[in-house]
Amino acid sequence: MFTIYTLFKFLHVAAVIVWVGGLTTITIINARLGREQDRAAMGALSRQSAFFGQTIIGPSAGIALIAGIVMVVDAGIGFDTLWVAWGLVGVFVSIGLGSTVIRRAGEQLGELAPTAGPHDARVVALQNRLRVASLINLLLLVSVVAMMVFKPTL
Repeated sequence: MFTIYTLFKFLHVAAVIVWVGGLTTITIINARLGREQDRAAMGALSRQSAFFGQTIIGPSAGIALIAGIVMVVDAGIGFDTLWVAWGLVGVFVSIGLGSTVIRRAGEQLGELAPTAGPHDARVVALQNRLRVASLINLLLLVSVVAMMVFKPTL
């Protein structure tokens, strides 16, 4: 049956798939290129990651947030429910982490990597920061997905 709730549930789930899948893909590719020490490819990926984050990941996070809020309001669930509150916290922390730490590390890596030496300590530090922040972001989002699926307070 078609309802406002089912429409927004579809939008919410589809946006989360794009968001988490995109972050997972970029994280894996960044880690792989970091091990291979291909500075030119690393610089290019950093620039493309910035574009992807702004045009795909950011908007999909926004759609997931808006659709989730519409579902909560439509169902009359309440924002004080543990799994809803965890979802909101997770979304805002993920967006904050992605738009600050991850974005800055990626931009700096994109500028520095193509001209840096093979074992430049600054590049290694940026790769580590990007890897750790991305992993934290992914673990946070996986925990949010788990809360949405298991809904521990229902």
